[in-house]
Amino acid sequence: MSAQLLMETLSADQAVGLLKRTGMSGPHAFIRGLNADYDLDVHLHQLLRPLPSSDDLRFTCGAGNDERWVLMERLPWDSQFFGRGIARLNAVVQPGHAQDLRADVSVSRTALQATLLQAATHGIDYVFSVVPSTDLPALRTLHQTGFELIETRCYYHRPLSAGPGERHAVRLAMPEDVPSLARSARTMVNHFDRFHADPEITTEDADRLMERWVEASICDGFADATIVPDVPEPEAFCTAKYHRQHWEGWGLRLAQPVLSAVSSRHKGWYVRIISELDEHLRNIGAEHSFLITQLTNNAVIRCWEKLGYHFGKGEHVLRRVL
Repeated sequence: MSAQLLMETLSADQAVGLLKRTGMSGPHAFIRGLNADYDLDVHLHQLLRPLPSSDDLRFTCGAGNDERWVLMERLPWDSQFFGRGIARLNAVVQPGHAQDLRADVSVSRTALQATLLQAATHGIDYVFSVVPSTDLPALRTLHQTGFELIETRCYYHRPLSAGPGERHAVRLAMPEDVPSLARSARTMVNHFDRFHADPEITTEDADRLMERWVEASICDGFADATIVPDVPEPEAFCTAKYHRQHWEGWGLRLAQPVLSAVSSRHKGWYVRIISELDEHLRNIGAEHSFLITQLTNNAVIRCWEKLGYHFGKGEHVLRRVL
């Protein structure tokens, strides 16, 4: 099966219209009261945005009922950091057709195989994909094409309607906190996140990535805020994204705690930091919060449930080495 660059054959608006007919949903549609149409529109336009030719791995394969779109992109930041060609597979779909959960995936498998061959000619040797747990055809397609499961995630969320019953002394992180926070991120290893769980990624690279994310969150704008205990060299933190640019479109002021680590000398502080971060988000106008962790992270999930968070959805991360 031959593969042709998708965005050479039709406009982004045409492609978005056909993708909407597949029954895809936006990443935050599990939250009631959120404008799901806007959420999906943002998601699809992100998948179909203009890309440099070196990163564009979005292909159409086959024709008629056998036409499949494979939406993949090279990730330049990741590729540079790890020193290899890394791509994310975003979707394999039959354009304009609603998904059949029990469908035969042989055509999709052939289309994905053809696209992976194209990716390899672009220097890609590592491909990962984040798949909703409800997308059974995609999971079968990836498994039959040699992808391996490396992480299962769950989303939790809650309205930020009431303040905490107990307060704790915290502050925003500053650049001088980076060494202690990076040390905490490096030493408090989560063996089940997709980087540490994947034997294809060295432990040294996974730890180095955690340190770099901390530095970038505080110094380079990767995060909108980072909350730490109000002590010198805090060694405990949680970053957050406000997502303010989507509040009006969503019809809900939704924010997200993202990356966290708590050293052993701050035992018991994780739930306090999340509680105070929720209060920070409430103070900047957020109405709702969601978080993501691994299904295996029982301690974190218990903390979230203690604070009133509820399960939202699940997803799987799979990868293939070419």
